[in-house]
Amino acid sequence: MLGTVIRALIAPVLRECSPACGIVSITAVDVSSDSSYATVMISALQKSELALDFLQGRRNDLQRLLSKLPRRKIPMLRFRIDRAGERGARMDELLRDAEKEDIDVE
Repeated sequence: MLGTVIRALIAPVLRECSPACGIVSITAVDVSSDSSYATVMISALQKSELALDFLQGRRNDLQRLLSKLPRRKIPMLRFRIDRAGERGARMDELLRDAEKEDIDVE
């Protein structure tokens, strides 16, 4: 539940990210069991590192937003790039290459 609230607070800020990043989205928010940390996983269509730098630069503002939540313990925000999409695309590429090699052998 807290992850959903954090996602809702951060999502509007993503619109301010550089157009060079393409579409930036939050793929997951993992809150530690003791609520000390919230790791926000992001994905960008183009420049993921630029999107990550943007969010890390806005960390203090976002942390202040979280501090307004009615909770005793507010998690410290951490941002990470979700590379699952890149890995999936690479796997598709490898499978296509393997399929081509099978066809060439026959």
